[in-house]
Amino acid sequence: MNELFDKLILRIVFTLFLCGILFLYKYAHSFLYPSSRTQIFKRFFPSKNSADTIHLFSRLIGIGIIFSEFYFTMSDKFYLVLIDFFIHATLISFIYLVSIYIIESIVLYNFEYHDEIIKRKNISYALISFSNSIAVAYILKGVSSVSQSSVIILLFLWLLAMVLLGFSTKSFSLISKLSFNRLLVQKNLAVAISYLGFIWGWALVINSSFDHELLNIKWYSIHVILKLILALIIIPIFRSGLIFIFKLQDDFNLDNKNKVTGSDSSAEIGYGVYEGSIFFTSCFLTTVITGNINFGNFYPVF
Repeated sequence: MNELFDKLILRIVFTLFLCGILFLYKYAHSFLYPSSRTQIFKRFFPSKNSADTIHLFSRLIGIGIIFSEFYFTMSDKFYLVLIDFFIHATLISFIYLVSIYIIESIVLYNFEYHDEIIKRKNISYALISFSNSIAVAYILKGVSSVSQSSVIILLFLWLLAMVLLGFSTKSFSLISKLSFNRLLVQKNLAVAISYLGFIWGWALVINSSFDHELLNIKWYSIHVILKLILALIIIPIFRSGLIFIFKLQDDFNLDNKNKVTGSDSSAEIGYGVYEGSIFFTSCFLTTVITGNINFGNFYPVF
């Protein structure tokens, strides 16, 4: 009974400690996002600005996703476990913030948080920011798992993941027919939903590419690149297969096809769901092929 009581106390201590990490994260966020500094230290009313609510809780959910990968081994002294957790959690939180800053600087370089969230209450901008936060958190969770508490390996894998994710975001204009900047200015939800499926799909593919044992950094990196190349080959096959099997018709701007100056300002939410869902499903099925087939010692004989 005393043992159970002691374990309960330790769990409460870890809970309070984790709340302290979140408190530090709040202040760190204000330094990386000066335009939102005044908002963070005010009373927050979720119903007043839905866009700001989505934007704030996307960060908190992302932190939760990353911390869900943490494990505590009580074989060492209690204070050593706390110190190790504090260092690792602080480093991961800082990397998470820097990662979001980098990705949003690439994707949302034409837009400002204060203008879009505080002034215009742009739900589309908030959903895109939400998508980025969750995607980055999911990738960092996988990177943290592979690094096995090694700071050097963690930083190397993080930089590699950010390079891959940065290049992935640039391919949105090649895959989607929706004009990203124009529709975002118009607060159109179609582009936000399409981008959500797009970035989450790439997050699945990148995380699957990193999800294998690291014994040698050179061969590990080669393996990651080969799995990504394989994914790039398979994704279009799944996408074409889904469209053919379910007879999905691309009806984008169907009414304006005969006009000289067609506009995508009237893009329906359904089209964004179509684009995002098709790409996300294709990426998800691709991870099954690239990550869940273990050949072992089998050599194919035809």
